[in-house]
Amino acid sequence: MQSKTWVAPDADRLDRAVKTALECSNSQARRAIRTGKVQVDGVRRLDIGHPVRAGARVALHMAAPNPAKTEPLGVRLVHRDDWLIVIDKPAGLLSTPTGRGEEETALHGARILAGDGRSVKVVHRLDRETSGLMVFARGVPATRALRRAIEANKMRRIYRCVVDGVPEPGEGLVSSMLMRDAGRGRRGSRAGTFKVRPRTLPDPGPMPGSGRLAITRYRTVARADDRAGLEVKLSTGRTHQIRIHLAELGCPVSGERVYARSDTAPRQALHAALLSLPHPDSGEVLRFASPWPGDLEGVGPLGPDWTASPR
Repeated sequence: MQSKTWVAPDADRLDRAVKTALECSNSQARRAIRTGKVQVDGVRRLDIGHPVRAGARVALHMAAPNPAKTEPLGVRLVHRDDWLIVIDKPAGLLSTPTGRGEEETALHGARILAGDGRSVKVVHRLDRETSGLMVFARGVPATRALRRAIEANKMRRIYRCVVDGVPEPGEGLVSSMLMRDAGRGRRGSRAGTFKVRPRTLPDPGPMPGSGRLAITRYRTVARADDRAGLEVKLSTGRTHQIRIHLAELGCPVSGERVYARSDTAPRQALHAALLSLPHPDSGEVLRFASPWPGDLEGVGPLGPDWTASPR
């Protein structure tokens, strides 16, 4: 097969669209898709059954790399230098081993991409079912510098999510004292500490008593009937913080299974979309972006630029 670009004349499955346009066999069409050679409207598609709309622009690039070889465990390399490595983690992959000997983690994928596994160190985590951007340090000095950046709130992390319901108010600053067990064996806010304030106020301090201070800012960027698209910014990084705060606000993340019983998405519709941080060596502010993931297509409403390619 040779590289080619065409406009789909009819709606169809991707494998059939490729087979028809290229006049090749089923196996050849499916192999091209599964090895990362096919794009639809500029986005690589690996699912042979992906629906192709009439008028879609389909491209076959025979020189495109096989993601099985260049994206270990589905981990996509975003940035790499002598001090750090930034990756895009797929949903379903643990960030780090939990102590039970798991080898298939984002950390393992980052070490493969770094080419020097011993140098890659953890500085923060994402939930297993949360996709998006993660940064790992390379070496002890970089680890210390990045952890200091997190503690000083100089690492900016913005998440995008779709929630069931529309928040009222439409934007705000949520704070509470989070407990490992707030009842029924689940994490949550200590009774009487959950507060919603104007989003532009400075970070509040901790409240007396047990728990760890958690601060989440949210902003509604799209809405449709009984669902909304939010951008969420963290000042603290507590376990399950976004999921807990939005559930307690009355607008759980779509697909949330622990703090709500939502079946409106195939998995929790939460994505680490934007990341900025000072470089551990030069101090230059680095900025990275990751588009809304393909497995959450159709889970909306979305913001106007959520599906754009990273800038």
